[in-house]
Amino acid sequence: MGPPTGAAATALTPVVVDVVERAGFVLDDLDVRPAGRRQVVRVTVDTPDAPAVDDGPAGGVDLDAVAALSRDVSTAVDAHEESHGALLGEYTLEVSTPGTDRPLTEPRHWRKAWLRRVAVTLVDGTKLSGRVGAVTDEAVTLAVEKGLQEVPLAQVERAGVEVEFKPAPEAQVEALQDDRREKEQSR
Repeated sequence: MGPPTGAAATALTPVVVDVVERAGFVLDDLDVRPAGRRQVVRVTVDTPDAPAVDDGPAGGVDLDAVAALSRDVSTAVDAHEESHGALLGEYTLEVSTPGTDRPLTEPRHWRKAWLRRVAVTLVDGTKLSGRVGAVTDEAVTLAVEKGLQEVPLAQVERAGVEVEFKPAPEAQVEALQDDRREKEQSR
């Protein structure tokens, strides 16, 4: 998550983080924007765990848990408003999870994209398409047409998950699993 922008987002961040983390989620983004006479508070959450080496791609988030979280965030924001003065005034709260269109900007985003196909544009303009493998804080391994390629995250200008309608090729999955196991053992 980037730094909050605006006084309302800055003031609400610790309140929202506390509720989100107690519910077992990670705050992915908090955005507060005017919408007519109200404010719209958008809270985007994700699960903290990335798939293990033998897991398939990460699944979705339990919608009932997100609905319960939405109620808890609303209660916490209302209490904050009452005790600290009405910073927001009337507001609309939106709590959601990142969609497949979320850009991959942090190592944890890449870890959550385990075995997913991604489109990557490097800072030099090179475009890659590959399947996500092992991720460190500095690099990601991608299964590309010619094998495995390690890509420094600092060289990624833009990246996002591609929607697929068929399973990943077994040979790519096995190569990525073997590579990740080897890297995890060498740490």
